[in-house]
Amino acid sequence: MAQFLISAFADETSDDLEHQIEALRRNGLRCMEPRNVNGNLIRKSDEELQMIADRLKAADITVSSLGSPIGKFKIEEDFEIHLADFRRALRACKIFGTKYMRMFSFFVPQERLVEYRDEVLRRMRIMLEEANKAGITLCHENESKIYGQNPAEVRDLLTSLPELRGVFDAANYIMHNCDVIEGIEATLPSLAYLHIKDAIAGEKAIVPCGMGNGRYDEILRRVDAATDEVIYLTVEPHLHIFQAYQRIDSKKLKTGMEFTNSDDAFDCAVTKLKEMLISLGYHEEENKLWRK
Repeated sequence: MAQFLISAFADETSDDLEHQIEALRRNGLRCMEPRNVNGNLIRKSDEELQMIADRLKAADITVSSLGSPIGKFKIEEDFEIHLADFRRALRACKIFGTKYMRMFSFFVPQERLVEYRDEVLRRMRIMLEEANKAGITLCHENESKIYGQNPAEVRDLLTSLPELRGVFDAANYIMHNCDVIEGIEATLPSLAYLHIKDAIAGEKAIVPCGMGNGRYDEILRRVDAATDEVIYLTVEPHLHIFQAYQRIDSKKLKTGMEFTNSDDAFDCAVTKLKEMLISLGYHEEENKLWRK
């Protein structure tokens, strides 16, 4: 029986760290997956990262994983440049005291997926070796247009690279027209944690957990039956165009609900996840673990 622990991308409420901390507290969360604090974390100095880590510790907030952008990089571009960012991300993990780093498996021309498979694996092996030496576990997230966007590719990565762990994201599968159950089955033997955002098939609309085609109730049951470990459920709302997203990408995601601000969107996403856990027979305990 799994022990679920809710984490979140609190930067979807604000770039400001104090605002992020308040959003977590307001929702009864004591865990986060940091990604942006007035800019991408892997662009910050050790001193800046340490200040953020110290503030989180003072607020009694732990870091579940580093929400790094590693692997969101074109496969045709110079890998050595990307390795520098990767090493900064490893350093950030150490400073934040987390053993997990979220990452991806490179943007690959869709008509050349088979051709680039071996290069993807080669690069991933290099990063896995360095991460292993640093005591960090790399966790691959399924995402569109990378090698690792559908269940077959995810299974290939996780079986070819035994030290790699998986991050399951139902909405990303739906946006790529994939079967979410095939996705969780491909990921489950190597599952590290889940990202919680849902989507409506066909409309390409992001919605709160349980309001789309993500089948999170069935997915959580499958995870529950497969492990006794603590499994992070990291809320990634994408229900409002948050500041960091506007800065790094000009495209606009469609949402299935209207929100006037990012705080309301964040609170709704967390609430819907808690409601689903309750409906599945879980309850919240003092240590913030949801148990049956």
